[in-house]
Amino acid sequence: MVKRDDGENLLVRVPNWIGDAVMCLPALDAVHRGQPDSAITVLAKPWVAPIFRCNPAITTVMEYDALGENRGALGKWRLTGEIRRRRFDRALLFQNAFEAALIAFLARIPERYGYTTDGRGLLLTEGVKPAGKEIAYHHVDYYLDLVEKVGLGRRGERSPRLYLEESEITWGRKFLSDKGVDEAVPLIGIAPGAAYGPAKQWPAERFSQVVALLSRERPLYPLLFGSRGDSEACRRVGDGIGSASPTLSLDLSGKTSLREAMALMSLCAVFITNDSGLMHVAAALGVPTVAIFGSTDPNRTGPLGKRCSILYKKVDCSPCFKRECPTDFRCMESISADDVADSAIELIGGA
Repeated sequence: MVKRDDGENLLVRVPNWIGDAVMCLPALDAVHRGQPDSAITVLAKPWVAPIFRCNPAITTVMEYDALGENRGALGKWRLTGEIRRRRFDRALLFQNAFEAALIAFLARIPERYGYTTDGRGLLLTEGVKPAGKEIAYHHVDYYLDLVEKVGLGRRGERSPRLYLEESEITWGRKFLSDKGVDEAVPLIGIAPGAAYGPAKQWPAERFSQVVALLSRERPLYPLLFGSRGDSEACRRVGDGIGSASPTLSLDLSGKTSLREAMALMSLCAVFITNDSGLMHVAAALGVPTVAIFGSTDPNRTGPLGKRCSILYKKVDCSPCFKRECPTDFRCMESISADDVADSAIELIGGA
């Protein structure tokens, strides 16, 4: 990297999960706002790197492929050497692991900032003690607070924002046209999966019921989104849609790249989702988003933005943050298809 004459080189190690990666975007914007002349390089795992592309606050996206060229001790040493050659002045660590601080330390970055998690305080030149677990605040603020406490940025817009190129949106329209999707029919995005576990997944048949309810108003075309791991949930939703109404659907789980999924999501009239990475992506794209919460806390990880609706029925055992429900799944069972359909209609103004 060529260092700017009037600024510094700053390395930002971002989180490894899509949702967390999206939630750190306002903090990245804050850094850019506070240091407009600095070159900001994001160090990201390959599966989250697409989140940071086309972002005007970011100069370079550098991938850390721990399963490929950076695998094992030799691969990490190779990565450390590459970082050292780029001669960064500062490192800001949004990722909380010990390894993130160790790599920045071994790369001889003079100033290293981050939370003192995972026993890494001695590797940081300025460490910030995180708030106690009893203090529930949003992950967006968790990253913004770090930036402010180390004096690296100025807080601005709190809602994350993602960027697409016009060519990507054009690709999305052509993709759907090639699949026989009528561009005049509204698209409804559905993400029935959740990486953390089944406790975060609203029953698949209820997603199908929502489609049936919404299709009574006018024809629509559901797009089912997710990773390969979400394929079974998407299949069940698709089967339910076919049996509940004559509406067709398109299952995209594991069949697109993240940027391709983003382009297709941006074309949706509304996006209905569990608490997942794609929930944050949809909201950050400005798509009207209905988010369904059960075992997790929307005060910590809910989508932000004026076009978001959160459905959360507080019961005595939630939020439990467990991967699997040990009881009767009442937090999710108490949210009906009518609740979700009504929220979707309200978000899009009945159009």
